[in-house]
Amino acid sequence: MTGVNLLFHKEKLIALCLIPVLLFAGCGKTESSGTTIQATTTPTTTTAATTAETSTVPAETTIDIKTSTIDNGYLQQATIDGVSYSLTVDLAKWEKNTSMEQIGTLEEVFWEVYPRLYKRFGEYSKAPVDVVLHIENEGYEIAEAWENNVHIHDQWLMNNPTDFDCFVHELAHVIQNGWDEEYLEYSGYIERFADYCRFIYAFKNGLYNDEGWELQTVENEPDRESSVRFLVWLDYNLSSPDRDFILNYFRICSSMKYEKTAWDKAWTELFKGTKFEGMSIDKVWELYASSDFAMLSSYSGSNGTSELLTKYDIRSRY
Repeated sequence: MTGVNLLFHKEKLIALCLIPVLLFAGCGKTESSGTTIQATTTPTTTTAATTAETSTVPAETTIDIKTSTIDNGYLQQATIDGVSYSLTVDLAKWEKNTSMEQIGTLEEVFWEVYPRLYKRFGEYSKAPVDVVLHIENEGYEIAEAWENNVHIHDQWLMNNPTDFDCFVHELAHVIQNGWDEEYLEYSGYIERFADYCRFIYAFKNGLYNDEGWELQTVENEPDRESSVRFLVWLDYNLSSPDRDFILNYFRICSSMKYEKTAWDKAWTELFKGTKFEGMSIDKVWELYASSDFAMLSSYSGSNGTSELLTKYDIRSRY
């Protein structure tokens, strides 16, 4: 990914040099829009080549990213697998606590992760393909997402300089495109899915994520309402080239097919045709909770792979 970093930063610095007054004005009072800001200058092109070592995208894949300056930021656009995506970086309320290098890494996160999330889930949920990233020194503690907008607090990466995967979590919320709590067994499933995506689609195969963020064990997340790892376990055990268990789970959550009191029927549908067919969700939870998968550490440290990923090849299929 080194080549991507250099190309992205070269492009970005050229663009920002054109608008110093706009960017460094800091706290503009204009409220963030829910629509993508339109470009006002002629786009330039960046070519980003990914490698199999750091991404599940094929080694020969090249993404042509057109970058153009806009008021208080810039716009990036690219077409991947026939889908046109855009990332608008809104810096109207940026106070330069987040460095330009960190902003460049957030751009890389978007182009590595969001098209993959969209291809797997977003086509079903009709998620937006135009995303706006606001870096603002106000409001919320870490980050939040609403419609096609993702907000990251300007001080978060200053104080947590490698937590780029908080952006992956928020992009998963964009992909959800408005799950209704009344049709989820537990409202917590909204956050559990976002953290499932954070782990599975961790930037650069968990280079930063796995040193500072962990899947909690069954001791700390003792039920399916709270457990992210349970979703990862279900995916690992039940997904195959012919059946994507988590996609089916996502479809049920998105479709509002079952009210929260009828989720026994949802689990019956999800387990049909799998090795868990005929089991209750409580029985399946017991199988998970008694497995080593529920207890192995997902923390990688600075040297190598976690206990969990050493034993279970979880991410390779994605």
